[in-house]
Amino acid sequence: MKYLYAVLIAVALISLYGWLYIQNHKTPVPEGCESLKPDCGACGIKNCSVRKKYEGVTDHGNS
Repeated sequence: MKYLYAVLIAVALISLYGWLYIQNHKTPVPEGCESLKPDCGACGIKNCSVRKKYEGVTDHGNS
């Protein structure tokens, strides 16, 4: 019987996670947060994963 409870709790948690994931993707992006790009000009870390992600992304005059 204790295994049944464990399975039911696991199914409930997975279902909750799935529902919250879907609801999060339905939520619109707030105004002004559409294309956030970190300001890496002041950071001196050359092997930063954030910098590598945005490296090569050019600003097309959208300042």
